[in-house]
Amino acid sequence: MHFSLEKFCSFAKNVYLCNNYRRMRMRKNLLIISMMAFLAVPAVATTVVLEEHGVAEMIEEPITLNIDGNAVTVSGAQGQKLIVVSLTGRQVAEYRIDSPAQRIELNLTKGCYVLKVGNVVRKVSIH
Repeated sequence: MHFSLEKFCSFAKNVYLCNNYRRMRMRKNLLIISMMAFLAVPAVATTVVLEEHGVAEMIEEPITLNIDGNAVTVSGAQGQKLIVVSLTGRQVAEYRIDSPAQRIELNLTKGCYVLKVGNVVRKVSIH
């Protein structure tokens, strides 16, 4: 059987494109799986309450994120950071949480973002 150089180059190009497509699909699938695993991790903040006799008791408070339009209210995350990430994976903003319940105005363009505080992660859509 005789193959011409032209047919071989066409075949090689198709194999390359097919392998490149498989690599892109694999990366996309890995990104989806890692985001799902990242979102599945439960989160709690720990607060130390001092009693009268000097004994410390650990109380776990859940971190909550309430989204209202372009603002987010973060509860139970004092001393932590709110990180805003675009769906492309680029960090867009970072805010320090200074109080037990803090409202933050997000100055973001329209689109989907991922908000992360401690171990709590939420996907939000800004309209």
